[in-house]
Amino acid sequence: MDVAGRLVLFVSVSRQDDGAPVEGLKLQHFRIAAPAGSVYGLSLESVEEAKWEGQQPEAAGCYSLNIAFQDDAKNGQREWIEGEFYAFAVQVRFTAAGNQMHSGQTVVRIESLGE
Repeated sequence: MDVAGRLVLFVSVSRQDDGAPVEGLKLQHFRIAAPAGSVYGLSLESVEEAKWEGQQPEAAGCYSLNIAFQDDAKNGQREWIEGEFYAFAVQVRFTAAGNQMHSGQTVVRIESLGE
């Protein structure tokens, strides 16, 4: 999804052993890599956790990752091209109780709506 010059990826993070959602992750727990990043320079600007709907909303372990082009003073603001496909690797890394490191990654390919 495109939002005001940002491309938004929505991801779910769960524990390998029991499938429980991983809650409370922040920007520093995520990384992205993309072929377009080596050409244009991309940055992961923010991460927001969603909540399950219901009478008592609770963290869902689902996150919106807002990706933008890095500021380019010479060329001005870059925008995602409508209809263009972009590939991203998304990695999450965090330390749990007992200082045990957890990590996972996936690759996605999405189409820009150019909005």
